[in-house]
Amino acid sequence: MIEVSHITKSYHGKKALDNVSFRLGKNETVCIIGSMGSGKSSLLRCMAGLDFPEHGTITIDGRLLEQKTAGGYNHIGMVFQNINLFPHFNVLHNLTLAPINVLGMSKEEAEEQAYQQLQKVGLSEKASLFPHELSAGQRQRVAIARCLMMKPRLMLFDEPTSALDPVATAEVMDVMRKLKKEIPQVVVTHNISLVKEIADRIVFMHNGKVCEEGAPAELLNTPQQAETRSFLSCQKNMIYRIEHVHFDRPELNARIECYCNRFGLGTQAFHFVQLVVEELLNLLPLEDGLDLVLSKSDTEVRMSLDVKLPSSETMYLDPMQAEDDLSLSIVEGLCEVMQETTDEEGRKLIHLELNKERLLMN
Repeated sequence: MIEVSHITKSYHGKKALDNVSFRLGKNETVCIIGSMGSGKSSLLRCMAGLDFPEHGTITIDGRLLEQKTAGGYNHIGMVFQNINLFPHFNVLHNLTLAPINVLGMSKEEAEEQAYQQLQKVGLSEKASLFPHELSAGQRQRVAIARCLMMKPRLMLFDEPTSALDPVATAEVMDVMRKLKKEIPQVVVTHNISLVKEIADRIVFMHNGKVCEEGAPAELLNTPQQAETRSFLSCQKNMIYRIEHVHFDRPELNARIECYCNRFGLGTQAFHFVQLVVEELLNLLPLEDGLDLVLSKSDTEVRMSLDVKLPSSETMYLDPMQAEDDLSLSIVEGLCEVMQETTDEEGRKLIHLELNKERLLMN
């Protein structure tokens, strides 16, 4: 049992953690989610012994982790977003360095265990390679194996897949699924697909506090707190506000690419989505501002694009009123559904459902 009890931590006079408490049972995986600055990484750093809380306690199996007895933190493994392998050591040396120098393990024993851990993460044939000779997913799996060499009672993951492409993400997720059977895990992530895949429980943090926690099916589908609902809406959808004609188009394209990458869609897919958005915007007035919402179905490869504009009598998708016939023809060819309505307050609403076959292209 791991218990975090009422911990508080400040940096430069500002509270990063405010009376945070939660428990982690045997072989349980808890995913911590929340917006940037909510305290997630600060919590992980305190649990790892990289920082120490000003108030409160952290215990593992009843043993209090304290700064004055920092050796207890040797039994906590942490995998970082930027991987942090030693670039001038090969894989085997990266794995054996800490066990030999910290745990006093012999070189022979350390190397024997290193090969066992590499086999566990599917990299037993990569022991002699250097980090730059590995893919990003392989480097992250080496980082996990390196943590396992210290025989941890707890594994901490700080955004373990955020810097990885979809293939590498799948590799790391496969290893984390297998670890669920062996060791408790605390995972800080923005990847909702990862949360659904491995979490036994979710902790949502907001402004340095635990705002809500619960089972994945409950918290993701029926969150109780307004802050949780707002955060999940932003994670499930790409919401972008265009304020005027001279908006930042490269930023919008980058946001679309990041959103598509989150769901493992290929390069052709996000170029396709970018094209739909670009041609649609050629049909709409931008000077008064509008809201774009890009959504993906949870159950299949299907995406929709919704636009909310100020009140207008113009039918922008009507061939008789459209300002750009070519753009309208392109949008019609790229979408399976095109709807244009007006809500009760007179605002214009446009709903597009993108061609499924084009999204599946690689």
